[in-house]
Order: sequence, then C-alpha cells, then structure tokens
Amino acid sequence: MKVQEDYSTSIQVKTTAGQAFKALSTEIDAWWGTSNRPADQLGIDFTVAWGEPWYQFKVVEYVEPNRITWACTDANQIIAGLEGVQKEWVGTQMQWTIREMPQGMVEITLLHQGLVPAFICYDFCSATWDSFVQEKLSSYLASEELNGNET
Repeated sequence: MKVQEDYSTSIQVKTTAGQAFKALSTEIDAWWGTSNRPADQLGIDFTVAWGEPWYQFKVVEYVEPNRITWACTDANQIIAGLEGVQKEWVGTQMQWTIREMPQGMVEITLLHQGLVPAFICYDFCSATWDSFVQEKLSSYLASEELNGNET
C-alpha cells in the first residue's frame, strides 16, 4: 500500500486560538487572496482570487476555534509555464488545525489533503503555501497592531 504524501506545514505564533481561527475564516483577505465572502459557517461557499486565477471552496468542517476545513470545489489555477493545472486542486481539502501552546503561543497546521508530489503544480504550490503560511499568515497574526487589539 502506497502512502500518500499530502503537503503539510505548521507555524507557531504568539496570538490566541480565536484570532487564528478568525484569520482562517473571516480575514482571509489580510494574508492570502481576495475573498468574496467570509468562510464563517459550515456549508458556506467562498472564492479566493488573485485576478484571473481563483479557487472556489466549501467549508466542510467548522469547529471554532480549533479546526476549519475548506474543500476545493472549482478552480481556475493559472501558473506560468505549467500546463494541465487549471483544475488540479478540485477535490482537495485544506484542513487547518489550531492548537494552543504554552506562553501564549498557538500552533497552526495546514494539511492540504490531496496536494501530492504527483501533481504538476506540487513544487510551485507547496513553495507558495510555505510563503503564505510561514511568512504572510505568521506575520499577520504576530503583528503588533493585531495583537494590540486583543482583549
């Protein structure tokens, strides 16, 4: 039996589980792409776009503030130099897990179930996820302005 090697990444950041969940549900625009609506309840369909490329998702798990899962239901993925990637994410799921750690830290793990090395886009998509999660999401959650608004 062959083990599937789904893409996964984790970050640890000083924030709250509630704020991390908010970033993954209602503040996607702040760190990823332009979202047409918040992913703020189970069953919601939402689209994240960067101009012509876009992905449509359905929230298939919503356990505030610990887990949210987005299932990709349609896509117009465009990656310069790569053919056959337009719908490659359709049927994959982004499973986000939030876990409180000691000293006010939170660990956020993304498992992109179905994004595997056999995908044409794997190298590009995994590097892009690394950038969005490890840099943009992490910086957004760690920002002094954001944490200054915590009560």
